Amino acid sequence: MTYQSRGRSMFEVVLAICFVAFLVGFITVLCIGNYFRAKRAQERQRQRREAKQAASGSTPGQLKAPEYEAPTLTQTSPGRLL
Repeated sequence: MTYQSRGRSMFEVVLAICFVAFLVGFITVLCIGNYFRAKRAQERQRQRREAKQAASGSTPGQLKAPEYEAPTLTQTSPGRLL
């Protein structure tokens, strides 16, 4: 079945094709712009991380584990835990 048999004029077909092409192009531009924005943000984050590591005196390949001491339970009276 062709578009003509459905009662659509050639103008409507061309208009529909132009509309779809505009939508696809618009979404493509948005996606490409978002990709480059995210790429710039990732680069800025990497530079901040490297500057922070240089300021703390550690080498980039050597990450320090945070010092952590597990909490201990103290007993105030026999058989009763706080």
